[in-house]
Amino acid sequence: MTKDLRELSRALLEKFLDPNGKPISGKFSPPSDIQKERDSLTQLLAGDKWVSPSNVRVFDFLHDGLYCLALTIPLSNEDLLELKDQSEDTIQPIEIPGSIYLFLASQLDLHPKKYDLQWAEQYIAGPANEDGVDLEFVQPYIEEITILQLTDASIFKNPTPGRYVANYICTFDPRLKGNNKLSPRSLEIIREIFLQEKDRLIEENLFKAMETPLLKHAFLEIYRTLEFVFTLPRANALLEQLKLAGGKIDMKILDFARHCHKQLGWNRVERDSIKKLFREYSSVNYASFFSLPPKCTPFAGLTAALLTASADDQNAYVEKVADKFYQLRNQVAHQFWPDEVLNCTDSDWQELIEFTLGCVSYFYDQHLSKVA
Repeated sequence: MTKDLRELSRALLEKFLDPNGKPISGKFSPPSDIQKERDSLTQLLAGDKWVSPSNVRVFDFLHDGLYCLALTIPLSNEDLLELKDQSEDTIQPIEIPGSIYLFLASQLDLHPKKYDLQWAEQYIAGPANEDGVDLEFVQPYIEEITILQLTDASIFKNPTPGRYVANYICTFDPRLKGNNKLSPRSLEIIREIFLQEKDRLIEENLFKAMETPLLKHAFLEIYRTLEFVFTLPRANALLEQLKLAGGKIDMKILDFARHCHKQLGWNRVERDSIKKLFREYSSVNYASFFSLPPKCTPFAGLTAALLTASADDQNAYVEKVADKFYQLRNQVAHQFWPDEVLNCTDSDWQELIEFTLGCVSYFYDQHLSKVA
């Protein structure tokens, strides 16, 4: 992990090739205050580097005493403003000296964008072999990075691992937003789930849902995050019964559920598990079930019990929703005959994804908080 400016400069220039296919050699033109550049790099405290579930390379470090993240994502000014707003100004972009940029380019293994070899010979190799090529000229032709600083008053609980914060930032990656068809509300809920700081959050499925251009596949990935909490209602009910019987058990519900699975051989029954989850979720947000038939075509044949109806009538309706929900899950996960497939438009899938994310957010908030 060198901090020698000559070595860092040479390593970056050699990423470009001349018309003969050989790495370009030479130097960058010196900055106006070379000693200040060296001091800034010397004082930087390097951290770790890793790859996020969305395939973004990340490096963390301390700069001017504050925690920083460098990520290989091209956030626009609009993206940065949105991130600053949603993080309540606790995550902000920063300007860095050229020496630190060269160090980050090495740590993140930045590569040039597509370029013409003759152009590189004229505008990079030529100046680099004379007085030196300007780093500011070369930077736009290198893979883009975003450098962010977290203030002491972070929106995340202290301490929160940098990897978790980086994954939240990756939800703003424009390459994800460019591919997916998720509604703005769905993306908002996904970020809310990150901000709730959940224990054992399954980021991979959330990012897969954001990456795929097929909404039915996005729904299946969101459904897989819901699968993680299938055993919790049963475990919670058993734990409460044991406490009422005089048992003294000081254990997180998730850990208790895992012990039940390991020691008792509990196996979830998906359809029944969905019904148990939906009954609990409907007790605090029945309106989301009530609004499904007019918004989501596959549920149009169901007659929703009124908001003022009895608990039994509402539960009966919620179980019908669970049956239809499970049928939709199966037609995506398994090969169905065409005449068995429920017609579902992009708009329908979007509504179903928002509904499922709301359910996921509720259960993660109830059972998987890191401070629970």
